[in-house]
Amino acid sequence: MELLSINSTLGERIRFYRQQAGLTQKELAALCEVSESAIRNYELGNRVPDFLTLHIIAEKLRVNYAAISGEKISDMEGALQALYKLEEIYGLYPTEVGGHIHFVFRDSVAMDDFKPDIETITRSPGALLQYRTLGFMKACAQHDAGEMTDDEYALWKSKFPAFLSDFYEFRKQAGQTEEENFDGDAPVSSEKPQSPKRRRERKINSGR
Repeated sequence: MELLSINSTLGERIRFYRQQAGLTQKELAALCEVSESAIRNYELGNRVPDFLTLHIIAEKLRVNYAAISGEKISDMEGALQALYKLEEIYGLYPTEVGGHIHFVFRDSVAMDDFKPDIETITRSPGALLQYRTLGFMKACAQHDAGEMTDDEYALWKSKFPAFLSDFYEFRKQAGQTEEENFDGDAPVSSEKPQSPKRRRERKINSGR
């Protein structure tokens, strides 16, 4: 399957991950309890699913919400704003090391301290991000070494950490029989998606 463009639209991402999951628009609509025309219009860009509906779509497609919602960082201003948010929320900031720019965590946790010890990894958003980065480091190293194809790497990034079992199953079907694991994949309850602060009834867009 062709890889997603970095500039892909929300509709293109929904279609890509639906096809990756082997679902028709009708099947995805049934899983999400919306009309088939709603899914079709989301994919065509004629409509935009609301926050809760998009979370449900991501859940039914078994991909990370952030992978399907997308962040507008393909332009310089967007990338800089993303870096600012990483510093504000996770304490990830730029510094000079040996004449090169590196990003480091203000509240750095020694790698040996991740057991995982839930208390350690949930003590701050920065600690949790560092824990998740352990798996990213291993996947990145495998990809760079040619041990993971571009398709597998893209799949891994859309599945880690919540749906990593799908990635393992894909690797088995591709003939990868060796057991493997990625550090940083333990479930952490505090990462459960939160709806916007304003209280509202849970509504599913019927597409009508």
